Amino acid sequence: MKHFLNILFWIAVIAYYFAAMSFVAERRGEQICTSVEINVVDSVRSRFVTANDISLMVDDRAHKLTGVRFDSINIPKLERRLLDYPPIRRAVIYKTVNGAVHIEVTQRTPVVRIINRYGESFYLDDRGEMLQHSNRYCAHVLVATGYINLRPEQQKPYNVHTSGVAAEGKRNIMRELFDLSAYINGDKFWKAQIQQIYVNEDGDFELIPLVGAHVIVFGTFDKPEAKFAKLSSFYRNGLNVKGWNTYDVINLKYEGQVVANKK
Repeated sequence: MKHFLNILFWIAVIAYYFAAMSFVAERRGEQICTSVEINVVDSVRSRFVTANDISLMVDDRAHKLTGVRFDSINIPKLERRLLDYPPIRRAVIYKTVNGAVHIEVTQRTPVVRIINRYGESFYLDDRGEMLQHSNRYCAHVLVATGYINLRPEQQKPYNVHTSGVAAEGKRNIMRELFDLSAYINGDKFWKAQIQQIYVNEDGDFELIPLVGAHVIVFGTFDKPEAKFAKLSSFYRNGLNVKGWNTYDVINLKYEGQVVANKK
């Protein structure tokens, strides 16, 4: 008998719980949205998207949020609308107990800005995906110029890891360019020193430094650790002794040596 009463007790508790949750959900659905709270997570690093942009996308005259009932707000639809905007990587929207709709947006992170041979500009982000250039905001990242044939209007969507994969025995220059940019960005010194990558007619990468009136011929993206180690040693033992404006070309293409041309 006691066991039977325990079962009845827990059935009553569970029934009460679901009834209470149903009541709360119903009352919550009737609640009016009083405000929209927007947080752009990485707004210090990138400003492709602002809180005002998000507000215009989700709370304008056509898509009003404030002043309407919670149960009439389609959260998944709002998230899809934000994710349709290319600079947005992630969007999370939820309703709060104080009557607000909270929106948290994460932007895509640019790694390198590409200016192709036709003068068209776009970015590659940290996943190797193409990101359109914004006329109102220019990210302070590496710039790559020269004989780059990729055109943004011809490649949508584009990812260096899956699009335009080179045939066997041929190079995927865009993948190499992305890997070189990521390598430079991953090193504090080289990120501060290298400001531009130039792709010459032969497909070799030439690095333009911030300090020193020279060009660094890097070649292809092979053995980057060894090449940058050679360059670091030449900086310490060569340029620091003879002067940073002594050479106009520093060539790292040859294994085990650095070939430098004096001005």
